[in-house]
Amino acid sequence: MSQTKHDNDVAEGMIDSFAIIKQHPLSTLVFIDANNIPHISHIPFHLSADERYLIGHVSNRHALAKKLKGQACDREGVDLNLVFHGESRYMSPNDVAPCDRKPQTVPTWKYSNTHVVGVAVEIVDIKDKYQQMVLTSAYFEQNQTTPWTMDKVSRTAVSHMLNAITVFRVLISELKEVRA
Repeated sequence: MSQTKHDNDVAEGMIDSFAIIKQHPLSTLVFIDANNIPHISHIPFHLSADERYLIGHVSNRHALAKKLKGQACDREGVDLNLVFHGESRYMSPNDVAPCDRKPQTVPTWKYSNTHVVGVAVEIVDIKDKYQQMVLTSAYFEQNQTTPWTMDKVSRTAVSHMLNAITVFRVLISELKEVRA
């Protein structure tokens, strides 16, 4: 995985980038769909335990699911870009101490985002799909007083759910923190 950063060292940048993903897991997903048109949507992800992959899922009706299922080879995958939006705020020139102001201090926007370039590959094995949904539920339910778990759902309901979604992993090939 290559990693670039605007103004801090690489190790700190990766930690910051992963922190943004963990704290703000709803990403903007961008890829070229089956009709060769840019597709943009918003999908939550979580990092795999080894932090090499992002795990996500979409409805089978989603353009990414259709493209993944249309791949000639399961290993081919779909190239995509993800943007995880961290903290942001408007910054007035009045927010800058007078001693730090430059002659042309103007309003601006402060932000910290993580850009990910990767390849999505569908998880097709039903046991692997189930396990990924167990991990996904545990991750997003971890702060709930009473976490929802897959074992609280009937086998029939789980089967319907797994048949209605496409679970996939994104191999991270580039991770870039972008901030101003």
